[in-house]
Amino acid sequence: MNYGEIKKCDIANGVGVRVSLFVSGCRHHCEDCFNAVTWDFCYGHEFTPAVEDELVGALSKSYIRGLTLIGGEPGIGKSTILLQLCGE
Repeated sequence: MNYGEIKKCDIANGVGVRVSLFVSGCRHHCEDCFNAVTWDFCYGHEFTPAVEDELVGALSKSYIRGLTLIGGEPGIGKSTILLQLCGE
């Protein structure tokens, strides 16, 4: 799985201060998409165990309210890593 960006202090993509993971890949290709660069499943960086540790560390801060999965389309090609992070 690839991702485009991790925002560790995001107030624009959910309630409260959140960590947002912008995943790569989308087949919907919606007209006027604000993040069309993430349609490519190979866009960005590989989601490695080190990146997972970085994400978990960012989520451990007391002021963080949660994780926002955005992209791309987070529900396409569900990653076991993302399912573990979400507690599924």
